[in-house]
Amino acid sequence: MKSKAPAADVGIRQSLLQLLEAGPTREERLLDDFDREGRDGRPLYSSVLSILTHLNFSETQAERHWRRIRAHRQALRAVLGRDVGLRVAILDYFVNVSHELKNPKVIEISAFERTARSAVTDPLTGLYDHGFFLQALKREVLRARRHDLLLCLVMVDLDDFKAINDTRGHLEGDRVLVKAAALIGESLREIDIAARYGGEEFAVILPETSRTGAAVVADRIRGRVAADFARRRSGPAVTLSAGVAGYPEDAGTAEELVRRADEALYRGKADGKNRVTLVGRERRRHRRLRIRQPLTVSPAGARARRAVLCNLSQEGMLLSLRQPLPVGSQVRVTMRPPGAPAVGLRGEVVRVTPATTSPEGRFDVGVRLMGESSSLRRMVTPPEGRAARSW
Repeated sequence: MKSKAPAADVGIRQSLLQLLEAGPTREERLLDDFDREGRDGRPLYSSVLSILTHLNFSETQAERHWRRIRAHRQALRAVLGRDVGLRVAILDYFVNVSHELKNPKVIEISAFERTARSAVTDPLTGLYDHGFFLQALKREVLRARRHDLLLCLVMVDLDDFKAINDTRGHLEGDRVLVKAAALIGESLREIDIAARYGGEEFAVILPETSRTGAAVVADRIRGRVAADFARRRSGPAVTLSAGVAGYPEDAGTAEELVRRADEALYRGKADGKNRVTLVGRERRRHRRLRIRQPLTVSPAGARARRAVLCNLSQEGMLLSLRQPLPVGSQVRVTMRPPGAPAVGLRGEVVRVTPATTSPEGRFDVGVRLMGESSSLRRMVTPPEGRAARSW
């Protein structure tokens, strides 16, 4: 008995397209690869046959048909004296041997690819749809777990999008969504997966990417969207907020990754919007001192910049600068406390947002300190019984 249609994931689909274009010589090697992957526990054979023939089988039935198709191909080769290839073997098997197909249709592979993509694509933005995203995220979590890889999820939401629809109409809102989706897609690698999660919210899956790397990608998207819409003479100004969560540091399942990235996203919304927020970064293990102190920041390979220290702990600091620094960049911070030797610290930029506590036109830059400094510990850990003093 035939089963419900399996959900063929993008990895299987792409491998199949590669197999169909390979020609008989490479087909054999790719067929062997399929067989090996089939032992991985995924519904591989049922997915492949569903894609090729639109016939739906249980995985056990599909594997049995797959073995028979390969044997049938060898039999055709022996009779005809040439290799007919996988597609002809499948067609002849299901039409003349198993009689599962009555009126088969031949379709060009480019048309097949367009049809396959359209089935999992959001019709407005051209990105993958919500259902495909959930399936792809589960697949990537399993792959990351199996091969001990990093994985990050970025949830993106356009700021104040309802106001655009209310004041400019839904057609303008749709144009904003289409352009924002295009900018998101242009900011990613081929292996990354961007989807429209729903409404004005998007999701980006970043395989084999650290949290810091994901923050860099998210901030690149945020900057491109803000800059592109700011250049337009007509039309609304558009910004976005993004939340980043990583496997396995923040979550162990696909569902938990979505929940944690959403938490970070809406914390960023509450903090003022137009920013990238990493989940869990705000859990402070050390005392944080509010300090106003001039210092210099030296990005790698660039000139030193003047900055103002806003607060400080043993693990990080918040700086105020006139110009932003790229998220993920390495910096050297030099502080000169009154009556004390200069202190040099190494750090990594983990957050950049328009200033909330500094004059307009400046940026708040969060720096995670790298390594340890006994001098810094003395600064932020006053003797027992005494309050920490500002410099």
